[in-house]
Amino acid sequence: MTHKDSPAFNTKASLAPDAAARLAEFARACKAAARAVSLYPGDHPAIGVTLGRLAEFTGRVTDAGPYRIQVQADTLLLDGASPSRPDPAIVELANMLYRHQIGALTLNAGADTASWRTLLLLLAHTPEDVRADGGISRLWVTAGGPSIELQEIDYAEVLREKQGYAASIENAIAAALAGPQVQLDDATMDMLVQIVTDPDKLNELMTELEETAGEGAFDVRTAAFLSLLRGVADHVAKTNPEQLGSVLQHLSQAAGRLSAGGMASLLATRDRPEAVAGGVNVVSAVADSISDASVARFVAGNVIAERGASERLAHAFQALVPELDRRRQLLALAEHEVASSELGQEEDFAQMWERVEGMMTSYSDASYVSEEYGRELSNARTSPVDVERTSDDPPERVAAWLATVNDASLRQLDHQLLKDLLAIETEPQRWRDVAEAVGGHADDLIRVGFFDQAWQLTEAIVDQSQVDAARQPHAAAVLERFGRGAMMKHVAPHLRGASEENFDRFKRLCHAIGTPVIAPLAEVLSAEQDARSRRRLRDTLLGFGARGRESVQQLMNASNWEVRRTAAYLLREFGGSEGLKELIPLLTDTEPLVQREAIQGLVMNGSDEASAILLRALTNATGRSRGTLVGQLMGLRDERSAPLFCYLLRHLDRNALQPVYLAAIEALGVFGGSDAVDALKHSLFEGAWWRPFQTRRIRASVAEALRKIGTPDAVEALRDASVNGPRGVRAAATSALARLN
Repeated sequence: MTHKDSPAFNTKASLAPDAAARLAEFARACKAAARAVSLYPGDHPAIGVTLGRLAEFTGRVTDAGPYRIQVQADTLLLDGASPSRPDPAIVELANMLYRHQIGALTLNAGADTASWRTLLLLLAHTPEDVRADGGISRLWVTAGGPSIELQEIDYAEVLREKQGYAASIENAIAAALAGPQVQLDDATMDMLVQIVTDPDKLNELMTELEETAGEGAFDVRTAAFLSLLRGVADHVAKTNPEQLGSVLQHLSQAAGRLSAGGMASLLATRDRPEAVAGGVNVVSAVADSISDASVARFVAGNVIAERGASERLAHAFQALVPELDRRRQLLALAEHEVASSELGQEEDFAQMWERVEGMMTSYSDASYVSEEYGRELSNARTSPVDVERTSDDPPERVAAWLATVNDASLRQLDHQLLKDLLAIETEPQRWRDVAEAVGGHADDLIRVGFFDQAWQLTEAIVDQSQVDAARQPHAAAVLERFGRGAMMKHVAPHLRGASEENFDRFKRLCHAIGTPVIAPLAEVLSAEQDARSRRRLRDTLLGFGARGRESVQQLMNASNWEVRRTAAYLLREFGGSEGLKELIPLLTDTEPLVQREAIQGLVMNGSDEASAILLRALTNATGRSRGTLVGQLMGLRDERSAPLFCYLLRHLDRNALQPVYLAAIEALGVFGGSDAVDALKHSLFEGAWWRPFQTRRIRASVAEALRKIGTPDAVEALRDASVNGPRGVRAAATSALARLN
């Protein structure tokens, strides 16, 4: 990909009419498919039709090879050329890709409807959300496949004014990443040669290459390094041939910065035409020029990074150092460097290094490859068959073969490989590394909406941790990180439409993670509005039982009032008397909705202890808090509040809180029940002679409540009061009985 400020963009050629028409057709197909994917559910016919057109177009334009598109803010380019007349669909697609910082899009054979739907769903997210999840390139590595390649560009960095070496390094890397032919002007190439021959600047170049290509993308880094190698060699061979040997010597030191996989990939090109530039096999020249110190640093760096020796490292090392004696000497140098690192301070370093030496000096694939198969491999190298001319396979068989390597199949293979590694690795420390890789991949899957696959992987971690007790602490750490990662950001919308099977898997996973996931779940619940999703989140939290109560109590002091409200609700749902005291501070919370939830929790508990707590809060509160408590109690109309009102009639100071007292009488008259009759009968005989008007009013309300209840025991209470009570009680009871008759 060439940057906008590089010479390649100074003059923009025009596309041929047929090429411009194909590009416009592609843009219109993308526009229609993107609209359908964002508006309709996955099984809607419109999605199938529009994605089908897009996949059909991809198949046509990739027949002759990859279809590469460069992206600018307002147009798309093919090989640096743009349509002569602006097309609205092209402008719209370019703008969408540009917002997501996509600098280039390459279509390869095999891009099917599933691949396009996945990509368009990612592009439907806001650029801010995509960048927060790691950027479009990282998400596509997880969700997509090789059929569509994205190149992400940091345009803020590209458009920044730069001078001198920094600009040359940036332009060189951009050109190297664009393809095998580095296209730079002579001035930039001269500057690049100066950079290569300066160890500090060469180190800066390699660091920039690693960061731009991305972590783990050794194929991309190797291809870019080979492009730089070829470009520099071609330029020096033309302009200053006597300097070529020195330049290649410097580049050989930079090659030592490659990973084991990158070095193996580079060395694999030695016998290919692309290894030759400037009349020299530059790959062989660089490999032969790498110093012993650089090889030792290469080995040590990879052993430290991988915590041991891999097959790729053994292949690369043996290709660089064919002589066995020299291998042993270089391994001794590498051992000294590894020993001075943190890895060298571990107790089992000696045993680990013994394994490294064994693999690096004697690794062979003979135990995995039979003699007959080895012979076939040799024949395949020496006698290639032109597959294109072999047409004895029917199209349906070819289609079936291709389906095994499409994007979805490759993702499934990755998925199965990770599960298999969890099952077959026996050494606890290496199993930890595998589990961390699986957990990280599951977190990435969540970011792109593949919840089911992510939960399957985490279930595999849980299941395999049960095989060996030594694995369980590692599994717990991995699962806790996963529970606090992207899942809580994205799970609520997913639960709105997830099947019961998927919800059960989510619930099992949360309970396997344990109490660390409770706080994030409570925060998600506090912000969620959808009823179905809220119910599922509540069910998950309530499933923790006593463990959940202890964790929820820690949320009472959360700064977010919605979290405090959710904590009060959960304590209410957990039931029992253990969490009642935790609700006391929330009864005077500054947020009325939190107060209401705490009141509800005490009311629904129904015990005398809960009623006593509420009465003390009501008595001691002042100002706004007391007003809120009074208002909430007077508005209660749930029959489950009857025990509270019965308690208040027996213990509340009717003089200080007369409105609450009268509200309790009225509510019990509606609820009824034997407990209500007993409480009302007690209240009927209470009174103060020095408050005659208040006493008369309350007795009349009590008698009216008993009349409304109308059950035999309520009527009997009125008759008994009309005969045996004091004069005021007899008057109130007699009046109520008269209305009853």
